[in-house]
Amino acid sequence: MSNLRYKRYKSKPAKYGAVSNSILEQIAEFIAGHDIRLINYGPNPLLLLAMLLAKVAEIDRSLSQTQIRKSIEGLERRNIISLEEINNEVHVILEEKGKQKVAQYSLAKIMEYKRRQKKWNGKWYMVFFDIPESQRNKRDYLRKFLRNVGFYQFQKSVYIFPFECEQEIEYIRNIVESAKYTKYIIADKIEDEDKIRKFFNL
Repeated sequence: MSNLRYKRYKSKPAKYGAVSNSILEQIAEFIAGHDIRLINYGPNPLLLLAMLLAKVAEIDRSLSQTQIRKSIEGLERRNIISLEEINNEVHVILEEKGKQKVAQYSLAKIMEYKRRQKKWNGKWYMVFFDIPESQRNKRDYLRKFLRNVGFYQFQKSVYIFPFECEQEIEYIRNIVESAKYTKYIIADKIEDEDKIRKFFNL
């Protein structure tokens, strides 16, 4: 949006992609702290731009406002976010590409929170999938996604988590478009349990 562009100043270069990742992580933090379904609400504003700038600067005090703003402009050019002025306030809105990126950050934070709580009921929450070879990219993306948000890879197409995560799995199914290939199962006992318990520090 041309009326929302910023003046460009010289500033010290930051690590490539580091500022953009920090921006997306802060958007994810906002979503994880509210309701993961926010990400599905289309073009509704997620976050005030001023709030986002302040949060990113607070996390990394070595960054200038100019560096953060340039990274926001870069994310906008790549159609990951957009900026919209509403009632004289600029809001950050996730585009479709941004939803997938931020979803992984948000889910990882939610799953990590569940792990820290350590309220284990002795059950195992398992995800099975059988995605055809013709959709190998989708299959590989799902595997990587599950690992990145904290699942244990039990077999190539079987992933395990020790805490209830049905809503999160449903959300992953929608993101990866793999609902018809994915099954969610709750198990009382599995082989090699000691190894998995060690992985999750249970």
